[in-house]
Amino acid sequence: MNEPRSITAKIIGNPDGGLFDDPWQPGHPAVGERVALFAFEVSKVDNADEDLRTYHVAPADSARDGAGPGQDEPQGITVRWIGCGTGKVVRSAERRQVDPTCEVIPDDPRLG
Repeated sequence: MNEPRSITAKIIGNPDGGLFDDPWQPGHPAVGERVALFAFEVSKVDNADEDLRTYHVAPADSARDGAGPGQDEPQGITVRWIGCGTGKVVRSAERRQVDPTCEVIPDDPRLG
């Protein structure tokens, strides 16, 4: 039996609040906490084609179905929201990083 795969997710930036939104109280998201997990596809960075996926977490009550069209951000990137799910934090956020992240195991392994 395969162990569930964890995803490294940024704790800032989500469809509700934008690229720099930080919806978390100090000390959160914490190990064991349920979160909403948003997946984004990045197709351009500074007009150069890219093919990468990035994940962001928000409080679990902000999870919702759907996806969005690609949109150009003022920072020179083109992103498209491709999915959302829920998961559980297995490593809490390290806030001393420039781009703080946590580790999450998604409820639906297809999200990863």
